[in-house]
Amino acid sequence: MMKSELKAKLQRTFPKAKTVSSGRLFTRQLSNLVDDSLRQVFLEVSNGIPIKDHLCLIAVGGYGRRELAPYSDIDLLYLHDGKLSDKILSEIISKINTFLYNNDKEVGHSCRTIKESFLYLNQIETYHAVLDARYLVGSEVLFQKFKTDFLGKIPEKTIKEYNEWKLSYLRERIINSYNPILLSEPNIKNDPLGLRDIQQMYWIEKTNPLTDSADGGIFDFYLIGDSLTLLSAYDFLLLTRSALHIISGRKNDRLDLGLQAEVAEFLGFGPKNEIKTLERFMSQFYKAQKDVYFYIGTYLDEKTNLNKKRIHKELSNPDTLYDDIIQFFAESQTNEEEPSRIDLNEIRFASHFLDDDFKNQKSVLDRFLGMLRHKKRIGHTLTLMHECNVLGKLIPEFGACTNFPLFSYHHQYTVDEHTLLILRELDVLIADLWEDPQVQEVFNSCEKIEILALAILIHDAGKVKEGDHCQYGAELALIIAERFRLSEEDTELLRFLVAEHIVMSELSSKRDIYDPNLISAFAKQFSNENTLRLLYVMTIIDTKSVGQAVLTNWKKEILHFLFTSTLTHLQNKSNLSDTQDRIETTLETYLVEKEGLTTEQTEQIVSFGMQIRPNSYLNYNTPRRVYQHFVLLHEWMQSGSSFRLISEKEPAFVTLSIFANADKRMLLYLSGIISSLGLNLVGLRLFRTKNEHLILQAQITDEYGSGEIAETQINEIESTLGQCMEGNINIEDLASTTNIWKTLPQIPDGMVEELVKFANDLSETYSVLEVRVPDSIGLVYRILKTLIDFELEVIFVRISTSADFAYDSFHIQTKNGKKIEDTGLLLAIKEKILSVARVKENQGIMEISF
Repeated sequence: MMKSELKAKLQRTFPKAKTVSSGRLFTRQLSNLVDDSLRQVFLEVSNGIPIKDHLCLIAVGGYGRRELAPYSDIDLLYLHDGKLSDKILSEIISKINTFLYNNDKEVGHSCRTIKESFLYLNQIETYHAVLDARYLVGSEVLFQKFKTDFLGKIPEKTIKEYNEWKLSYLRERIINSYNPILLSEPNIKNDPLGLRDIQQMYWIEKTNPLTDSADGGIFDFYLIGDSLTLLSAYDFLLLTRSALHIISGRKNDRLDLGLQAEVAEFLGFGPKNEIKTLERFMSQFYKAQKDVYFYIGTYLDEKTNLNKKRIHKELSNPDTLYDDIIQFFAESQTNEEEPSRIDLNEIRFASHFLDDDFKNQKSVLDRFLGMLRHKKRIGHTLTLMHECNVLGKLIPEFGACTNFPLFSYHHQYTVDEHTLLILRELDVLIADLWEDPQVQEVFNSCEKIEILALAILIHDAGKVKEGDHCQYGAELALIIAERFRLSEEDTELLRFLVAEHIVMSELSSKRDIYDPNLISAFAKQFSNENTLRLLYVMTIIDTKSVGQAVLTNWKKEILHFLFTSTLTHLQNKSNLSDTQDRIETTLETYLVEKEGLTTEQTEQIVSFGMQIRPNSYLNYNTPRRVYQHFVLLHEWMQSGSSFRLISEKEPAFVTLSIFANADKRMLLYLSGIISSLGLNLVGLRLFRTKNEHLILQAQITDEYGSGEIAETQINEIESTLGQCMEGNINIEDLASTTNIWKTLPQIPDGMVEELVKFANDLSETYSVLEVRVPDSIGLVYRILKTLIDFELEVIFVRISTSADFAYDSFHIQTKNGKKIEDTGLLLAIKEKILSVARVKENQGIMEISF
């Protein structure tokens, strides 16, 4: 009787999404196919059953609007008049739903009378669904009665309450939102500026008054403002959602990075293995969301009569247009007034008449610099300017970043959204309301905030060009400085902040910041303390604005340590390379005054610390920890056990200290165990005593980057380590698995440029190896094993792994304690590392600096 033909018809229609430019047209065709099948099935199952005048089948929800995405649920209302038995109703519903299930369609259904329908109006989802009610088959008389006796009699109070809630919801979610709303992995349906936000306006208009339409069609109900751009945006979002469903083979509204390339190719933006394809597609996607954003703002002001138009000039005089527009934003900033979205829409329209002279007009540039010096609502005002297409006209170097995607799990926003969020964080600092008093205190001592704001605005502008975005950005900074007629001092400050905006992050995450030589070399870059303060503040708020929870306590702590160490060096105007005498004196003073040790005991511990290799041990460890290590090492030696492990919780991580006989495999054991537990190894340091005993220190975090690691996990590390040392566990197998559910992202080709880099100019005694490759389970273990197989000594490891790729740093030397200068050996190491990282042959870049 009922055949599974619907699935085949839908599957044959799916490829049409590649050639149809309208998402509404495509989803309507899918809806029509389901309509035809359901009408046929309804007639078949009701044959011989007297239900003709007592039951009708109604499409509701997205299906009712005739916007059925390929794998969306089929939402149905079985409306009856109460005269059919439960048995008959159940039989019919079961047969129709089974037909849909057999065709791989999920069903959401309800069975009600008109009277019962009123009982569900207290649920807004049900309320919205029935607003989209559309007759399919069955009693037309009953459906007409449903429209008049139910839809037409929904209490005005209910309609008013829901509409007011939706207006408030849209304003708080979209217009008053502090966070960026253009996301790197948007949910097309439910995230801000998605389909659901447009539908909120549609549902308001459909009840104002309740429109007499049974065919759906979301744009049949309102034409406020420039609805053509909204129509185009909605069409594109619907089509993108359909493509995502087809490629995923399931109901999926999250446009994640792993699928963006395929969706882009499906929709005709180019080959999926080319970055330009993703850029074109996501730029179009973000443009559609921006059009939705502006429409919603105008719509809300029209509906609520808020912020009615205040522009006194028509912005039509070409002789004064430039000054009129910049004056509008300057006055809004000074008066701390929130402009009307209607006003902003007028300026957005007028921005099309701003030509190249706008960015060069002295009065405009002077007024803009005055806005930056005003130190009030800088980020907020510049955000409004950007939304109106004015900021990019004034500073086209930033304008090139508009809607520019980064294709990174680490970066959650577009370049322009990320930049403007940093500037809004600057607003919080200016208001003396920042969350961390340490950072706020540093900011309060800063000068030249206007140069900092300008640097933030263009710090990532270089990302639109291939190569080193910092160096390219510095070139842009010089161009902008000349245009704004900045002084030589301010020009150099702007150039420096842009060129070096990632240096503190790089050093703190990839270098040994406890190395006094590093601090000394870093401090030489700064002409004064204010430059250091500005760079530190910029680094903090830049890191925070990359995405939620990126600025962890761990990152804040190491950045602050780097800042304070460098500041101390600048203030002392002396070489921070601690002499042996000063280190010795500091350690002796602590042991005597704080621990109350005798002279003999003190001399023994000082000698112990001074003889540990490498000699950065005393710079890296406090006197308290040196004393602790001395005691624990002797306790372990007397215990006769194979090793001793202790853990110590820090604010942002847990430090593990392991004491054992010298054995290179300890590095492999520890990295493999931590990987298998789904924990993160963020730092690893290896020291050897005079007697060749091992002191291994590791910093670990949980999978979310915090130091909240359970005691049971620490115990499991210790237990598994013992079993590895006894030979009961194969570390190779352990390192390649994890006992937690974890799916690593698939990185599109070209998103991450694989890199193996050796630096031999940073130290007299060791080489620095940097590895940037897509992340995988057991990656650190495999790299460490490679280095050990080459008979190299690993003295320090810094792990900096975001969700999409690993960027790890290894301080290595030969077994004779020398840095590696054999180019042939370096090349062999590079090839082996790329191999174990499973990078395609000859794809990795290699750099060597001597």
